[in-house]
Amino acid sequence: MEPRYRLRMFEALSIITLLAAAVSAQQAVQPPTEEDQDVAIGNMRTINTAEVAYAGTYNKGYSPSLGALAEVEGKAPTPSAAGLIDASLGSGKRNGYIYTYRPGPKDAPGQIKTYTVTARPMKWQKGVLSVFTDQTGVIRVTKENRAANGKDPAIK
Repeated sequence: MEPRYRLRMFEALSIITLLAAAVSAQQAVQPPTEEDQDVAIGNMRTINTAEVAYAGTYNKGYSPSLGALAEVEGKAPTPSAAGLIDASLGSGKRNGYIYTYRPGPKDAPGQIKTYTVTARPMKWQKGVLSVFTDQTGVIRVTKENRAANGKDPAIK
């Protein structure tokens, strides 16, 4: 086989491989199941509990990031890796959801007194929950295709 045909065959195989990988990745992201939605609500409770523990332990107010609450394997807890949640949740992606943490501004002594967390499905479909919480500990949800917020109904 001539070298130029080998090169074209290689290019064709490369394109097929890339297309197959793209289709596979797209299929891997499915809307969260009811169980995943329950886990997202539970994760919000975990984050709220971790924030209270962080504030009580480090005297800095709430954490500056979701990652600051997470564990780092083999390392002692610190304000930047407190070990209060697992690394998976600290990464911001879990069970078909993306978690977005926003700390409030620091006050005069440098403490963070407020925060918000949203959990949005990686792939939304009708009826799937988006979840919100903040320093009040109240968890709120919406089934609309948007981030939940502080005006949405609280779960009971």
